[in-house]
Amino acid sequence: MRYLIKGWIVSMMLLAPVAAWATHPLGVEHAETEGKGNYLFEIAGDYTKDNDLNATKLTTGITAGAGERVDLTLEVPYVMLDPSPVTGLYERGEGDARVKFKHRLYENEVGQSLAYLIYADLPSGNHLKGTGTNNVLWGVMLIDSQECRKRALHLKVGYEVLGRDIKDGHYADNYAIRFGLAAEHKMTESFRFLTELAGESRKETDAEADIHSYSRPFTFLAGVIYDISKSWYVDLGARAGLNKYAQDYSMLAGTAWRF
Repeated sequence: MRYLIKGWIVSMMLLAPVAAWATHPLGVEHAETEGKGNYLFEIAGDYTKDNDLNATKLTTGITAGAGERVDLTLEVPYVMLDPSPVTGLYERGEGDARVKFKHRLYENEVGQSLAYLIYADLPSGNHLKGTGTNNVLWGVMLIDSQECRKRALHLKVGYEVLGRDIKDGHYADNYAIRFGLAAEHKMTESFRFLTELAGESRKETDAEADIHSYSRPFTFLAGVIYDISKSWYVDLGARAGLNKYAQDYSMLAGTAWRF
């Protein structure tokens, strides 16, 4: 059971308007939306090391502005595990796809925006290899963004649970409360420096053994974003675990086009 859980955590390892504030390599979402009729295409790569496990994830994502305040997103990852925590061998394949719905509820003249995000991970990966979970994961997140001249702060608080727990009403068996704070600073018109502090309070249950486990991973990230043009940016980041529950470190890189 613990190997499946560990594989699930690794395989769970976003998309933003280029003209405003961006998300990747941050894990904390922003409250802005793309705008009706606009699209964002992103390719992101994440390499994570956790003890003796190395995981690489390449994610292709598309965000569509379904309305002035509504975004719809599809992300499809390709996962490479060396070794897989399930088979103990090198495995690779499609991971669990994620669909997201974001609605910007509020914004004001001083640059504050408030939004909620609903997401679901679909069991499109192969759980026998460790690249998938064979479960649907649901989550909801509240996001607050505050812009001030050349700076922006993003705050998120969210909750996620397995779909089977929703179906059976066992919300307290497997869940996570997620939170994070990210800051962006425009060094120049094209160059931004990012920092992020994020954490979780997670509970997992082995029903057969009647064992409950709790973990509270915390991570810190630093990164940069460079706008090559008004419709194209690249990003780099490094994330480090701050306690024993967190993965050792991650290296992140990505690029995105808006059209």
